[in-house]
Amino acid sequence: MAKVQDEDAIYDEINVVPMLDLAYVLIVIFILMATAQVAGIELDLPQASNRQTLEASQTQAISVASTGDLYLNGAPTTAAELEAEMRQRFAEDPEVPVVIRGDTQAAYGKVVEVLDVLKGVGITKIGLPAEKPAG
Repeated sequence: MAKVQDEDAIYDEINVVPMLDLAYVLIVIFILMATAQVAGIELDLPQASNRQTLEASQTQAISVASTGDLYLNGAPTTAAELEAEMRQRFAEDPEVPVVIRGDTQAAYGKVVEVLDVLKGVGITKIGLPAEKPAG
């Protein structure tokens, strides 16, 4: 039989039900946030008229065309020239961010080659932008 306490008596037990409710809510929020962050990568990028310029943010854009040609900030380049230029930029700013934009028809090996060049230089801030699928 349950004990009935006097109103003036000190409670000798802790009610843990509200703490368990809070723990369950936090677990549900964590699970929802973890699954919401998973996204696929598509590389057909949209045109935007209000995007930031690369000069303002110092972000270096490397593009891999469907033909396999490489471009650094819109200028044609080769893998060797790209490495030399990235070494110079890395010497100026070790935190230089780089975005690799690859066409959907580009050979996967070309993108990996660019990643290897950047890794060899020591650049770690690398982004691979993609557009969200319609729908």
